[in-house]
Amino acid sequence: MLRTTLSDHRSMLMGALAGNHDLDIDRAFAAHAGLARILTRWDDLTAQQQRAVMETVEYVVNSDDDEPDLTSPDGFADDLARVRALQAALGPA
Repeated sequence: MLRTTLSDHRSMLMGALAGNHDLDIDRAFAAHAGLARILTRWDDLTAQQQRAVMETVEYVVNSDDDEPDLTSPDGFADDLARVRALQAALGPA
């Protein structure tokens, strides 16, 4: 389900990019890539870690978060920071 959510979000971003060339797409895709790597470890994560992953995915796909994703040139800086914090908390794969 989380992979589908990220895939749907990626498709939405590609559509948004067509009308907004200032969209922070590189950071968005970096956040997606980080989450994809984390999801490969899903079965090895504790329930608490899995909840943290779900919360991070929810944050990333929510366009109206701390820094609005679709209207700010740095819109995905906060999303990528959240993913990196999650990666640090989970430790090396």
